[in-house]
Amino acid sequence: MDPNQRTSNALLERSATDVAQLLRRFENIVAYTPDEGNDRNKAAVGVYQMEVESAALVRAAEDILSLTRVLKESWLFGKLHTVGTSDAEKRAEAAAAKVAEGLARLQAKDGSGVGTGVSEGQAMELDGNNGGYKNGKDP
Repeated sequence: MDPNQRTSNALLERSATDVAQLLRRFENIVAYTPDEGNDRNKAAVGVYQMEVESAALVRAAEDILSLTRVLKESWLFGKLHTVGTSDAEKRAEAAAAKVAEGLARLQAKDGSGVGTGVSEGQAMELDGNNGGYKNGKDP
């Protein structure tokens, strides 16, 4: 495994841990229900518990912000292993290459490349998947 892949995996694991920590702290705060008594000791424990959970929630949010900073730095300096080109991008590049070839052929036939009319067969060929106008003409 190359170093970039290890870095990406470590960042992925860190993000999962940070998000889980943030959610757990938030759930602890939301799930807390104070007792319905006038016992000062229970109230003091409850206040302390809420302060602890709130501080942990803030720390978890800071960890996520730190992770985003590390991700930005890794992306800018090339340490982040990003996903390769998608299938859609490859198809778009292939279609653009076909169109460029067709236009180059049309320009070569005409000589000037200005005012070139596209015939029915050429329109179907340039379309690539025959999904253009029916018979190369406007509907």
